[in-house]
Amino acid sequence: MQGLCFFDAIVKFILVLYRFLQFLKRIIFTPMRFVLLGFFFISFLPSLGQGLKVPLPTVETYEYDTSYIESFNSKFALRFVIPRRIENFSIKDTRSNKKYNYSSNEHYGVGIGFTYRWLAVDMTINPDFTQRDVTRYGNTKEFNLKGSAYLKRNLLDVYLRSYKGYYISNPSDIFSEWDSEQPYPQRQDIRTLGWGINYTIPFNWKKYSPKVTFVLDGKLKKSAGSFMAISSAYFYHLRADSSITDNLFAPEGQIHAANMALLSGLFGYAYTFVYKDFYATLSAFPGLTLPIGTVYSTAGSEHPRFTANFKLMLRGGIGYNSDRWYTGIYVIFDVNQVQLPDNILLGNGIGEIRFFIAYRLKPPKVVDKVMDKL
Repeated sequence: MQGLCFFDAIVKFILVLYRFLQFLKRIIFTPMRFVLLGFFFISFLPSLGQGLKVPLPTVETYEYDTSYIESFNSKFALRFVIPRRIENFSIKDTRSNKKYNYSSNEHYGVGIGFTYRWLAVDMTINPDFTQRDVTRYGNTKEFNLKGSAYLKRNLLDVYLRSYKGYYISNPSDIFSEWDSEQPYPQRQDIRTLGWGINYTIPFNWKKYSPKVTFVLDGKLKKSAGSFMAISSAYFYHLRADSSITDNLFAPEGQIHAANMALLSGLFGYAYTFVYKDFYATLSAFPGLTLPIGTVYSTAGSEHPRFTANFKLMLRGGIGYNSDRWYTGIYVIFDVNQVQLPDNILLGNGIGEIRFFIAYRLKPPKVVDKVMDKL
């Protein structure tokens, strides 16, 4: 029980961190404050670095086969991105096969990002007008952050996803009176918050690098592939004002809140086809997940069954990658399943489809100064 209390404290800390990040978002996207914030980072962070030394990843700390891999981490890559993120979850009674599918009304985002040395960061906004018909699908408020760091041969991804407002995407399976001309049933009270870390380890690291194929920190000169192992930790928080299912579900399935950590191990293969400066990448990583945490329902508080659950991660992309310009489309899907008491199955799916166009240039001196101090 002490471990679960500690986990609930972690979830509360993440919620506080999320509210702080929302505050930063409001500051960053106000033009005058953006200038002041930039001045703060330029002037304050270097002086902070003089008093506080934090060990950070170094640039290219291993020898790779230069006939296969060309690195561009000495160049500053500035990119324009248009992402469309996918967020959904489901709750199923495996005895009756009755299932609720909840989906967000996805936005198209727009933003900028950069890649330099060991760091890659994207920052986007999601205008409401890019959603589908809000009368039919409801209004979803979302907030996303994502960053990557290069750790020697390996890749570390960190992300934060917050969503408020979902609709039931399979109403014809649940409500016999529902008509396809009607708006989808909506739950504006449902909130989810997910925070995750993925650590990717390639085995054919001399000829294939995930930071080259997934982050485009460089380019592959020849077609190549590699088996990879991924360690993943995903913290998931769900909250609603009332049960997300009806009373035909068992009390354990009438869920209104959940705090869970999903610890996963995945193993799969990635391959990139190369023709001149054009490329296409395909990869699949099946694995197992162990859940811990607490689920709150009409029956009270329950714990997920501590047993191996299926997980699948798919990544792919196609595009053009030259010494200066690169552009393309990147796709990722991540599916989790968790077994709950009394034959209840909770599913969660996240994904992203992203268009990007970028240009590599000589890094500005001020960027070098800041990076050198970190």
